[in-house]
Amino acid sequence: MPSRRSVLATGVASLYAASAGCTTVLDGSTPEPALWTITLRNTDDESHALALRLFHDGAEILDRTYELGPRTFDEEDAATADSDTDHVAAVEDAWDSPTGEFRAAVRVDGERRTKFRLDDEVRPPTPYRYEIRVERNASVSTWVTKLESTATP
Repeated sequence: MPSRRSVLATGVASLYAASAGCTTVLDGSTPEPALWTITLRNTDDESHALALRLFHDGAEILDRTYELGPRTFDEEDAATADSDTDHVAAVEDAWDSPTGEFRAAVRVDGERRTKFRLDDEVRPPTPYRYEIRVERNASVSTWVTKLESTATP
């Protein structure tokens, strides 16, 4: 028959093994969404200037205007398109940490500014990619892609 001491030691070891990786529960913190990339895409057949102001945890980290060319569906137009006016642009190296609150303010062609929080649709918290799209009539839409793992894309 096992001693009381060995039963307690086994129980403590089992409890420790079962809780491995659950430190967020023990320390009271909750996981946060992690922003990996932001893509800007023009889905209109006309060029647009997209002014993007990006905020991370309340601090402005980016204020830049991107010239997005028209989305072409003709192979001949695509082959001769100017690389400076591509219809897709990536926002790179704007933030130090992928976690925290991200907010954006977007203005297309100098019109009224649209403001939104990037991680509003990311529930439960997970890594995600964000896309800001310029639609017909210079309207703005957004698209969130949740990633399956925390591995760097």
